[in-house]
Amino acid sequence: MDTGIEALLADIVEVSEPSQIPVLLKELTDYFGLRTAAYLGTGSLDRTVPRREPFIAVTYSSEWIERYRSCGYLKIDPAIQIGLRRILPIDWGDLGGDDSSLRHFFGEASEFGLGRRGMSFPVHGNGRNRALFSVTADTSDREWQWMHKTTFRYMPVIAAHLHDAILRTEGVPRKPARLSPRELECLRWSAKGKTSWECAVILGLSPHTVKCYLESARHKLGASSNTHAVAIASEADLLFELP
Repeated sequence: MDTGIEALLADIVEVSEPSQIPVLLKELTDYFGLRTAAYLGTGSLDRTVPRREPFIAVTYSSEWIERYRSCGYLKIDPAIQIGLRRILPIDWGDLGGDDSSLRHFFGEASEFGLGRRGMSFPVHGNGRNRALFSVTADTSDREWQWMHKTTFRYMPVIAAHLHDAILRTEGVPRKPARLSPRELECLRWSAKGKTSWECAVILGLSPHTVKCYLESARHKLGASSNTHAVAIASEADLLFELP
């Protein structure tokens, strides 16, 4: 992974206050050459306390935020209305192309500096919490397609790390996952930098079986990648080995 992206992920892991998130979003947009970035977390707050509003952090202009709220755009914004129900990322270009009200909405968003193109990455955490991480850019068709193949492959991991940071700073306890001994073994060796093939040789399994164990572990931990799963498991002391 690119050292700049590793540094960004390290900064997210070190977040101690929610107020630091917008600063990180600005750092992210500068690094990738994006126009804006936004995080919306729903169900992220502890439901034993009265406050239950979504957590929102954006790099949008204050003018667009006010316009968005005053016009009640949350009710028609397809990136949110559809994106939060999705598992896979969604390109804004695939949303509402035949709907005049949505064309007006996206056109107005562009006029307020959001960029002509957007992409949203859903995050499904443990329990009921979920989030949507969105980025925009002003690019040509060719540049946008290139970003799909390069920049956007990092976004699900970044989104998952942001979501973890929000949950942590909001004081939401993570429910410990129950991993099988094999799942833990595969994660431990992955944490040491071993590939699936190397794990298979060490554990006497087939590479396909190792991949299945890792996939199962990712699902139980609510992780978007093996690296993310290792980070979650390490933080929860699941990878601790008795002497």
